[in-house]
Amino acid sequence: MITIFGTPKNFEGIFKIIQINAIRSWRSLSKDVEIIIFGKSEGAQKIANEVSAIYYPNIKCSKNGVPLLSDLFHKANQIASFDILLFINSDILLPKRFIYSIRNVKDKFSHFLLVGHRWDLKVEKLINFNEAAAESLFWEMSEMKSKKASPAAIDYFGFRKNSLKKIPDFVVGRPGYDNWLIWYARRNFMPVVDISEEVKVIHQRHHYNFHNLKNNPKIFDRNKISIEEDGKKNMKLHGDRVLNLLDADFSILNGRIEKNTSKEYVYRNLGKLSIIFPEFSFFLNIYAKLYRMLLYKSIGPS
Repeated sequence: MITIFGTPKNFEGIFKIIQINAIRSWRSLSKDVEIIIFGKSEGAQKIANEVSAIYYPNIKCSKNGVPLLSDLFHKANQIASFDILLFINSDILLPKRFIYSIRNVKDKFSHFLLVGHRWDLKVEKLINFNEAAAESLFWEMSEMKSKKASPAAIDYFGFRKNSLKKIPDFVVGRPGYDNWLIWYARRNFMPVVDISEEVKVIHQRHHYNFHNLKNNPKIFDRNKISIEEDGKKNMKLHGDRVLNLLDADFSILNGRIEKNTSKEYVYRNLGKLSIIFPEFSFFLNIYAKLYRMLLYKSIGPS
């Protein structure tokens, strides 16, 4: 089985609805799933008690009071009862088949990073995950009305305990740490497995007026957003060391885990190798140029 952990915001306004929905959906996966709720947000202990989760309030935060990713992962590795962990944002709804995908991946690889797209959906009411008909109706509706988000927006990460170490002090909910985690896995030769084709994970849309934010922190256009202090800290920590779902080297298709060998991926990967291994960038850039020339000659132009 798996340990799911996250750190919710205060349970107020729309966040009360969407975070209760999210955490109840995690519990609906199985009564045997272990859930850890981190942080001192208002209402966190109450929902932890409701879903029989472990409540752990003491977590290191930025000076603005936002939890640090490094301490979340450190504490989760210490507390978790199971070998497989899933870090997830507290606005994410998981369908029951999610559990089968993570089992599939952990049976295939000794170490891995499991990731996937999210689909955005406006949710304004509580969902009854204890009532089969209501739950089924919700997922049917989500198939029709949800919208696939950018490959740069990654909201869940599955991995084996203690396989992700030396995590910088990224501030949760700010840009870049999700993309850095994919970079970290690729650099450490951990298979990055995109399960998007197997599982449709729902992100419940919301405003971003929390923790001093007035805009969506995922927007990188400097003309559209003034990056606040915690966001600037994350940007300084990750620099150019960021990848996204298009850089996953494995995916699940029809229940089978397959290596990504598409021409689009190969071309993209050649350009990313110098970011993953910057100390070898001179040689990797030469290799990429020669490989592209040979590939072009063998298969012709697109």
